[in-house]
Amino acid sequence: MVLIAVKCPNCESTKVGKYGFSKNGQQRYKCKNSECTTSIFQLEYKYNACKPGVEADILRRVVNGGGIRDTARSMKISKYKVSDTLKKQHP
Repeated sequence: MVLIAVKCPNCESTKVGKYGFSKNGQQRYKCKNSECTTSIFQLEYKYNACKPGVEADILRRVVNGGGIRDTARSMKISKYKVSDTLKKQHP
């Protein structure tokens, strides 16, 4: 039996408990640190658009002159995710 030490990606706390499974079967975890802003997270994501830091990467690419389709193709995510991210940043 192997135990994996799970840390919260936001606060690096080890006060983490299991929190069920996502729709695609990945284990979810919940940070039990009261000061942490991230409550539920996964260690592995099946879809690239759900990984942490993707929205910042989308904005960086678009600001540097990349189009929506080009950004989506190079990151292997949906063009709708890129479009929704841009809409959230510029209401």
